[in-house]
Amino acid sequence: MEGKGTEDLNLGELRKIIDFSRGSSESDVGFGDLDRSGKLVKFAPVSAITTARMTFCFATAKILEIDGCEPLVTRGIEALGTSLRDSSGGGWYSSFDDARGTRVKSAYQNSFVLLASAAAESSGDSSARELIDESIRVIEQHFWNDKLGILWDEFSEDFSEPKKYLGANSNMHAVEALLAASNVLQDESLVERADMIAEFFINKQARAHDWKLPEHFDEHGEPDLDYGRDKPNDVFKPYGVTIGHLFEWSRLLLELDFASRTPAPWRREASLALFETAKRLGWNADGMPGFVYTTDFDENVVVPTRLHWVACEALAAASSINSWSLGSSSDASETVWSSYLFDAFRDSKLGGWHHELDPHGVPSELMFQGKPDAYHLMHGMLIPQLPKGSGLVDRIQRSKGQSRW
Repeated sequence: MEGKGTEDLNLGELRKIIDFSRGSSESDVGFGDLDRSGKLVKFAPVSAITTARMTFCFATAKILEIDGCEPLVTRGIEALGTSLRDSSGGGWYSSFDDARGTRVKSAYQNSFVLLASAAAESSGDSSARELIDESIRVIEQHFWNDKLGILWDEFSEDFSEPKKYLGANSNMHAVEALLAASNVLQDESLVERADMIAEFFINKQARAHDWKLPEHFDEHGEPDLDYGRDKPNDVFKPYGVTIGHLFEWSRLLLELDFASRTPAPWRREASLALFETAKRLGWNADGMPGFVYTTDFDENVVVPTRLHWVACEALAAASSINSWSLGSSSDASETVWSSYLFDAFRDSKLGGWHHELDPHGVPSELMFQGKPDAYHLMHGMLIPQLPKGSGLVDRIQRSKGQSRW
């Protein structure tokens, strides 16, 4: 697939996703969340995460030469550089209306700012470079835990005190963001940081737990397998094993392996092991079609809700396993899961994609309200069409013969 141009990609569904998402720019600043019909959710605070994710999506669409995305990229970078940014203390607030909140600084949102600004810079937005530099500085000066080689999860507003918690979710997205930034800056040290994160969470922790990754750790890096038991269906920090994250890590390990100049056979081994574990634990686990959200460490289903992003990441992982020729069963899985994603989650009535279904395939909103997320859909739509690379943007650039490295 090397050297294929944009005209060779099937962008029909992606264009529909982008068109549906344009309504998010109706917010006062940045990008707001959308309801099920694609209209802006009124009175909801504009979040740094939604703004960063949509900036990433519109920047990626701009690289794919989809019309009308350039002003949206500019809008996102402007919001991330002003309204959502703490210009005096550094880092980013969780929302534009954060005066009513706790004003914590999180590694999760910082990682998405880095990912968005790297994509924007790759799309030709020169103003994004300042945000790349700032988000890396915040990682290095505040979030980076030298002892463990991973990121702290949250800090107080002034970065004086970290929360005594370390999370796999924020670190997983840091890996993705660091790889994206390494391509922009041609900085191998960022790949090395990403590798340290993966080494701790996957080669050490996931391996020690039969590839059922613990998501939650105390300040010393010890897993807390009971964390979140009282809120098992939490969107960001659920109890137990998160099936979608196993798939996401499976893909990221291969992208990390592609980027790294240091051979490490464990990455491909772990990628396949995580993929097979997620498939075994998650697919039709309760006898109903689709992927469950979580299981416990005894492999019992905890939250049976079906989420669109899990199916997207499963499809992207299966495609990646196929590209790297690692698993004989992934080809059939890719075909089945692609049909499932399109048949179960695409909303033919209101447009866009359902974000959540109950175990019987009926749209629900127990965990997700509306349709705020295009980020995972873009991965599910594009990665099966793209060659190997160190991230979505890098894969697109390689398909066009425009790799930076």
